Amino acid sequence: MHKRNLRKRNPTIPAVVVMTIMLNISPVLAIEESPTVGNAPTTNTGPAQATAAPVANPGEAPAPGSAGQVQQTDTRGYTAGDTSPYAPRGMSGPRPFSSPLLPTQLEDVLLEKGIITQEDWARIKADEEQRAAEATAVQGLVAGPRWYERIRINGYVQMRYALNDNGKCDISLSDSRACTNPQEIYFRRIRMVFSGQISERLFFYLQPAMEGDGFNTGNSFNLVDAFADYMLTTDRQHRLRFGLHRVLNSFDTFRTSSQRQELDRHESIQSGAPGERDLGVSYYWTSKIAQERFQALTQYHNGPGDYGNFGIMVYNGQGRNRPEANAAKGVSARLAHPFELPNGRLVEIGAHAYYNQFVAQSSGAVVIGGPNSTANTRCYQNLRGNGGCQVLDERVNFYLWTPPQPWGIMAEYTFGTGPERDATGILKPQSLRGGYVQGNYTWRYSYTGLLTPYVRWGEYYGGNKNSQGVAYLTRNVNVGLVWEPDTHWRFVAEYLFKHGNNQQSNGGPLAFGQPQDLFNADIVRFQVQWFFN
Repeated sequence: MHKRNLRKRNPTIPAVVVMTIMLNISPVLAIEESPTVGNAPTTNTGPAQATAAPVANPGEAPAPGSAGQVQQTDTRGYTAGDTSPYAPRGMSGPRPFSSPLLPTQLEDVLLEKGIITQEDWARIKADEEQRAAEATAVQGLVAGPRWYERIRINGYVQMRYALNDNGKCDISLSDSRACTNPQEIYFRRIRMVFSGQISERLFFYLQPAMEGDGFNTGNSFNLVDAFADYMLTTDRQHRLRFGLHRVLNSFDTFRTSSQRQELDRHESIQSGAPGERDLGVSYYWTSKIAQERFQALTQYHNGPGDYGNFGIMVYNGQGRNRPEANAAKGVSARLAHPFELPNGRLVEIGAHAYYNQFVAQSSGAVVIGGPNSTANTRCYQNLRGNGGCQVLDERVNFYLWTPPQPWGIMAEYTFGTGPERDATGILKPQSLRGGYVQGNYTWRYSYTGLLTPYVRWGEYYGGNKNSQGVAYLTRNVNVGLVWEPDTHWRFVAEYLFKHGNNQQSNGGPLAFGQPQDLFNADIVRFQVQWFFN
């Protein structure tokens, strides 16, 4: 795939010039000759030197196939190097470390004498890193013979501040504190990730959350991810995943908040898998060419990694950290493929589908009762023995994504049937539909600095099963600006306009026989995020 592009981008240097320079610097090269391990050469690239620790994006389950890759990355998954062999001329590639790479002597001299440009030097360096990463990936387990030396620790923290002009606004699917506690500073995320390639076939990932309710972080601890990957084949084309991990619901579901530019997932997508994860078992298959392209896509904003050309998952179906409420299991599946266009631009397209029997139970403002009860929300059929209302929950999702190179587009559409409270207060299966379109542009204004404006428009007409099926008929527009001065900091300012339903009736508590209130709200939020590993 990439050999064609790499040949086009490698600079052409006169042979006589190269030989002359080699003679002048040969004593230096003889002294600083790179060490070798077996028959696989390694290059002394300073911060870009590969290590034995497996790489995973902070706060995010690693791609089912990225486990065990030992390519050196920065704190957000960017591969070291000014640009990528996958980024065509004139397009933004991944970002380097805060510390510039140490060039080899030959490249340095060629650059100083003006024989090659800074862009040519960066491309040569990216090619070297790619080859070094491929060579050292095989040596990773040998380099860390003790299991505890193969464990990687990283994480991130998000802190927010919000303003709104309507106290009745509701964005509970993503950031309820922005409406319930305006003009207050709160934690959105405090995450620590433990991961490691323990053996050739075993990779584990553990992510606890410590943000609590955003204000009270004392005695607040819950698991976000807890799973293990079993590589059925050593080339990682076939793999199984066991434990608490992401449901095959949509592209947006796979993106962690440490990767997203915008502050929230869109409601049309988030409503299908609140919390994104569930307890279950998954199988993934990824072709070799797709593995390379998924890996390249992780180097850009929003790239979640490799979740397979094909995937299938069987899971409980009640959501993250919620006990199973019936014997039925949810089943989800995925088909996707990353393409490379003739100009080198990467485009990923795919589809997801799931089938589930969701059990809605009373919580908060929503009290669920049987058909003849006095509850404010009444099930269309008799309640189950556990007091829940079982409703059909099934969806189909399509998506298209091309990362910012330097401009990017992301779009998804979903439709299906799910639990929804109608205008009279009856909870029953109803049709749903919705989606979003988002555009962004990334400007690299310095060696490590990025500035990315984005805009997103979306609609959703359906229920929110995480809020016991309350109607979530919404239209919204997000406009934001992301500033990343280096690889450890991200600052976001976003304006959100939303028209939709809240969980009230006539300005008071939710009532049977009465529809939910509609509202219009203007919300401004600010976020600071820092990464560590």
